[in-house]
Amino acid sequence: LKAWIEGGALGPAPGETSKALAPLPIPDIKPQVAVVSPVASVKFSPDGKILAVGGYQVVRLFDSASGKSLATFSGHADYVRSLAFSPDGTMLAAAGGPPQRGGEIKIWDVRSGQLLKTLLGHKDCIYSVAWSPDGKLVASGSYDKMVKLWDPTTGQEAKNLQDHIDAVFAVAFSPDGKHLASGSQDRSVKIWDIASGQRLYTLGDATDGITSIAYSPSGKQIAAAGYDKTIYVWEVGESDGKLVHSLIADEDSILALAWTPDGKMLITSSSDGSIRFRDSGTLDPIRVIDHQPDWVEALAISPDGTRLAAGRFNGTLSLFDMKSFKELMAPWVAFENPGLGTRASGHANPGSGSTAGTQFASTRAQN
Repeated sequence: LKAWIEGGALGPAPGETSKALAPLPIPDIKPQVAVVSPVASVKFSPDGKILAVGGYQVVRLFDSASGKSLATFSGHADYVRSLAFSPDGTMLAAAGGPPQRGGEIKIWDVRSGQLLKTLLGHKDCIYSVAWSPDGKLVASGSYDKMVKLWDPTTGQEAKNLQDHIDAVFAVAFSPDGKHLASGSQDRSVKIWDIASGQRLYTLGDATDGITSIAYSPSGKQIAAAGYDKTIYVWEVGESDGKLVHSLIADEDSILALAWTPDGKMLITSSSDGSIRFRDSGTLDPIRVIDHQPDWVEALAISPDGTRLAAGRFNGTLSLFDMKSFKELMAPWVAFENPGLGTRASGHANPGSGSTAGTQFASTRAQN
């Protein structure tokens, strides 16, 4: 360290940022009881046949009809917190990275299982990744307060979108690909122009951090939710947005939110142990599936709108029928034992607010 400082404390040379993140020299401590990786992210392929599931240092692909394991993509530096398929379904972006060290996006060839690119540039872990509708860009939101646009072909950063003042937990492209929405711990949703990289406007109605956002299929509305247990729905235009609905929708922090492909329902999962279905036009309740065995931290709806995938902190995964709201098959454990089982991993889980974040760090770490 002394020699490095005396030599000018130089950073990495150009090109070195593309190197994989080196693991920390931490002893391999084996747990005394069997533990499984939490399901941190889920995503259906564009044709709905594959369900990708992200966990600790690994992504697994399952046949979405039978639950049969198809492939395993390993070698990630930490939790895979977000997943995005390319529009043609041939590639998968898996994002995460070790807290306080750097963000990581790995681009995988779905058919061959080959690692195509590793994208590095964020200074902290990535919580959300999205692929543009035209397939030309990948967007990422990180705990380092930055939103970045990447060229997935070259692996190079295309734009750095800087305006949030706290961690960015969610990003989503508009259906036409012209705009990007980002949701943050700073209580705001920001709308960006993709062509110029400029912030167009800010939606600042939330009273606490935003953990999840979703465009309506028409692209005319955005829904967001987070720590304050509230769903917000805005009508969005080119230069401004207008709040049309807000509702305290859950009894605890909202962990995930999804809009059905037909635009008729909004679905949320919460740390109150529930999955709730609401009319997207009124936010009136339609159905609730409560008493989940653990937090449902990840939701995904099949492209045809017939199935809902729900991934839990205890490592289990369930598929629900969207008409009957019943499970299509018995829940299954998505990952083998990775030797990790606590939530305390560097900073607060985006599924919990300020108070809840302190609670999970102290209680889960004791398990």
